[in-house]
Amino acid sequence: MKIKVQVVIESGGGDTKAVEKIVCLERQALRPAELGLTPVEAKDLLESVQRTVVEQQVAEYLEQQAHCPGCGKKRRRKGNHNPLVYHTLLGKLRLPSARFFPCRGQPHATRTFSLLAQLLTERTAPELLYLETKFVSLASYGMPVNLLQEVLQLGNTINATTVRNKVHAVGRRIDKELGEERVGFIDGCEHDWDQLPRPDLPLTVGIDGGYVHSNSQRSRKESWFEVIAGKSVMAEGASK
Repeated sequence: MKIKVQVVIESGGGDTKAVEKIVCLERQALRPAELGLTPVEAKDLLESVQRTVVEQQVAEYLEQQAHCPGCGKKRRRKGNHNPLVYHTLLGKLRLPSARFFPCRGQPHATRTFSLLAQLLTERTAPELLYLETKFVSLASYGMPVNLLQEVLQLGNTINATTVRNKVHAVGRRIDKELGEERVGFIDGCEHDWDQLPRPDLPLTVGIDGGYVHSNSQRSRKESWFEVIAGKSVMAEGASK
């Protein structure tokens, strides 16, 4: 028993169709071990579909950007250089990165530029970066890497060092978005605070604390600082 899976991608308003055979499965008999797709086959199938879809998307994008939006003339193409590596949940992709000459009268930092590189400034898909950051926040760096490699089609494209660098970059970006650190978030003095309206009762306040140790401390009493966390729980609405 042979099963063929094909993917049909429509482009150009449905006028043209690109047909590509993705995978051919062979089954000798109907047995539990051969019923449906195995995890490896499922990942290979999704990776092939992902690659086919992305290649078509990139081709259509470059075709749409063939003319300069400023002067309307067709861009002068230099050719393809090293492929652009892009990491997704379904595998690592190597995308053709065509390079173009900038139009006259439009200053550019380099002699040639890649439209695809300008579009994909990050080389990791947002959904993959989200999962890496989420799982690393729950466990040490090595365990999330093993989990993602087991479940997704990632192979050896990620490691603990790579994930740690990505998570640190996300943390720096979030800290930057928070702005300047503030000591308090209620303006005015304590006398003015007493004039604020009393919140509806009941109001429950929970406070917890703990000690954070320095990773380079030389003794058990050195380089510790205390963290106190509070949470207000209202009868209705979300906690704060």
